[in-house]
Amino acid sequence: MSDSASTRTLRCGMRWDGSVVVVTGASRGIGEAVVRAAARRGAKAGLIARSEAELRSLLQSIGNRGAIAPADVGDRGALTEALRSLAADLGPIDILVNNAGIGAYSSVASTDISVFEQLMSVNYFATVHATKSVLPEMLRRGRGHIVNVASVAGRLGAPFEAAYAASKFAVVGFTEALSVELSRSGVGVSMVNPGPVATDFFTARGHPYSRSVPRPIPASRVAEAVMRAVEENRLEIVVPTWLQLGVIARHLVPAMYRWGAAKSFAAELDEPDPGEDHRSTAT
Repeated sequence: MSDSASTRTLRCGMRWDGSVVVVTGASRGIGEAVVRAAARRGAKAGLIARSEAELRSLLQSIGNRGAIAPADVGDRGALTEALRSLAADLGPIDILVNNAGIGAYSSVASTDISVFEQLMSVNYFATVHATKSVLPEMLRRGRGHIVNVASVAGRLGAPFEAAYAASKFAVVGFTEALSVELSRSGVGVSMVNPGPVATDFFTARGHPYSRSVPRPIPASRVAEAVMRAVEENRLEIVVPTWLQLGVIARHLVPAMYRWGAAKSFAAELDEPDPGEDHRSTAT
């Protein structure tokens, strides 16, 4: 593809209608919402998650317009085979949404090192493995889009979520670097960074969300941000938008951010050993 054609493709973004989209962590929460939103726009959906029964039920609910490939994204071989299978069933992958992820809540002192390793494996390395699997064909065709569902925690180091935040910081850095590398290739790159989302994520990690601000948003709002990121070729969308102010403050006045975070978590910081070793299951 010529430079001018690539520029037009990237400026205009991609259409969901008629595209083959693969979503990891597709069986519930944000992943399920993304699948439904993409299907409403006319995309064929490739679904990856661990639960075959949940994937089959979701596929049926969108009119069987797609295919499933049950896999644990933390298993590199299984993830690669799932992507290969979906491409064989549906055709070349136009849009990849790296959404699968797990969380954990505990102090660094009380978190086993295996939790840090597990979160990096699922949240970060699975994103890299999936991207590396689909990228050669996208580059060959001169078109495609990769969306990484990261988190505001990938921009702000949240206390008692160090393992999770570190994995999402890695996703943010990977996405920013990749977006520049592919800027003339015809392949778009985006990240969607949500704040708290009203799913079972917090319950699954062993520590329900209990703060009044920010309030959890519906998974459908995150899915709509994913739709816009592809259609408008946006590098980053923060959901809700006002949380971007926290990201700006963290970079411009880091001391104020640390003061505010310490004040917000004062009760936990006053405990002798705040947080226990909690982790979620993969989504």
